[in-house]
Amino acid sequence: MPPADPADVCSAAAYVAEVLAPQITSGDWDGPAGGLAWDCRQTLAHTVDACNWYAGLLARAGDGDLEVAEMRRDASPGVLLDCLVSAGAVLGAVVAAAEPGARGYHELGSPDRTGYAAMGADEVLVHGWDIACRFGLEFAPPEDVCVAVLRRIFPWAPDEQVAIHPWQTLLWVNGRTALGDRPVLTSWGWWCRPLDEWDGRTVPTWDGNLRACPG
Repeated sequence: MPPADPADVCSAAAYVAEVLAPQITSGDWDGPAGGLAWDCRQTLAHTVDACNWYAGLLARAGDGDLEVAEMRRDASPGVLLDCLVSAGAVLGAVVAAAEPGARGYHELGSPDRTGYAAMGADEVLVHGWDIACRFGLEFAPPEDVCVAVLRRIFPWAPDEQVAIHPWQTLLWVNGRTALGDRPVLTSWGWWCRPLDEWDGRTVPTWDGNLRACPG
């Protein structure tokens, strides 16, 4: 399985847009998305912002943060879904154009272009699922995209589960669901630096700590 690439981001965005499109006029977009405190509209806007932010960070290949104008949280769901597909395409194009050794900023490390591709696809799929849960929609994204994301930024994910249940495994490593007898994770993060820099034992988490890989 090759590392995450531009097609993964575009495929993730296209899938989420296809699943959520029927809810544009009939769904309650002001209700909470899954288990998040955000409502569905805000969650979707955040996902667009994330793709745009990653594209900007990689395009300038620096070691500092970048301010990106936020999507309007009161934009219509149709506009937000259209912007999501566009933002996925922009991030994919920047990933494709970046030099192989290009590195950028992220609080969990300094990603290369495959790291940004995987982070973008992860944001799109997991937050797409958060919103789909609100509407009771079936959500089964492309397995090859899930596997690419898992292999790139969640290298500690259990191999047997990645092979058999890639989508459920992706939800588990993002702290959304249990995975068999493995409980819901309350502390998790990404390995967005190049994989050859991972020590094989620890996981960076959003609270700024390193934790042992979950069992």
